[in-house]
Amino acid sequence: MISSGDGMRTLITNLKGKCLLEVSMKIQVDGLITIHEKGSGKSSLDKYFKGGEILIDSVDPLDVCKKISKIIQGAKTHGEVFVGFNGDGLGPLLSFMANKEEVDGIFICYNEEAVRLPNLKLELSKTRMKILEALNEENLTAISIGQKVGISRAMVYKHLTGLVENGLVEQSQLFEKYSITPTGQLVII
Repeated sequence: MISSGDGMRTLITNLKGKCLLEVSMKIQVDGLITIHEKGSGKSSLDKYFKGGEILIDSVDPLDVCKKISKIIQGAKTHGEVFVGFNGDGLGPLLSFMANKEEVDGIFICYNEEAVRLPNLKLELSKTRMKILEALNEENLTAISIGQKVGISRAMVYKHLTGLVENGLVEQSQLFEKYSITPTGQLVII
């Protein structure tokens, strides 16, 4: 059981059944926000908690992540936020955004059992974030990136190497330009 803090304890989830009940009991949830895609229904527990259900009708992962981010940020204004997910459909995106938004706890349902996961933090320097933001606007050469961000070419290559290794940026063979990947776009939401 997790100790109670000030404010409301909200669970944002796509879980159902036994796993939903188990996570709800572990965190002593006050509010429940269920997120689901078309075709998946409301949980029978929804009627016992404050909150609501949100239908995610987009198939664009960036759009889905933006919506999840807004839901988490909104819930944070009322107190602690926990995310519970399974590996189906929205689950991986819920997990990613829970870590990105640094929620108070993350649970996964594995073999009908709720398991708390450690929060993971993606460490990106301000400079790397500036590079991603610049590349989100347009594809750029290393020289152009250095000019936009205000760093030397050697530092640009150092940062680009790390961003490419993490799958956030890719280099085109044509014109030696760099571009942000869909994964990189998720990071700057």
